[in-house]
Amino acid sequence: MIPVSFKWNTQNKSISIQWGGGIGAEWREGRVSLKILGGTVPFPIGRVRVEPPRRFPIRWVYLKGMFSFITDWRIKKIEGTISFQDPMINGVLYGWANVVRSWNPDQKIHLSVNFLGENWCKGEIFTSPRALFFHLRKWILPMFREIRGRKIKRR
Repeated sequence: MIPVSFKWNTQNKSISIQWGGGIGAEWREGRVSLKILGGTVPFPIGRVRVEPPRRFPIRWVYLKGMFSFITDWRIKKIEGTISFQDPMINGVLYGWANVVRSWNPDQKIHLSVNFLGENWCKGEIFTSPRALFFHLRKWILPMFREIRGRKIKRR
C-alpha cells in the first residue's frame, strides 16, 4: 500500500497532498502546482480564488461520513505552538498539554503553549488510497455536487 499523505505548514502558508512520494499537488501562497517525482509543474492559471459555498449542506449522511473519514487518517507527526490573548487560557492549556504529553509515549504530537503570541502548526497525516477513494465516491463528491446545485444520483 502506498499511502496518501496530507501535509500542512502555517509558517510557509502551504497545503499539499501526495500519493507515495512521487505524485502530488501543493497550494502555497495562492499558487497551485503539481509535483511529479520531486519536480514542480506549475498550472497556467496562476492564482486560484476559492469562493465559500453559499449553502453548506449539513445532512446526517455527510456528518457521519466526515467522522468516519477522520478516523481513517493516521498521524505521522504534528508540531506547533499556540498562544491566546488571555493568559489564563494559556495557563490552562499549558497544564493540559503537559498532562497529555505524559500520556503520549510515542511523541508523534509536539504541541506547546507559549505566552508570547506566537502561533504556528505543521504536520502530516496519511491514509490508504482505498479509504480515500471510498469516501470520495460515497459522500465527498455528492456533497460538492449538492453545494453546486446539481442533483444527486440515487441508487
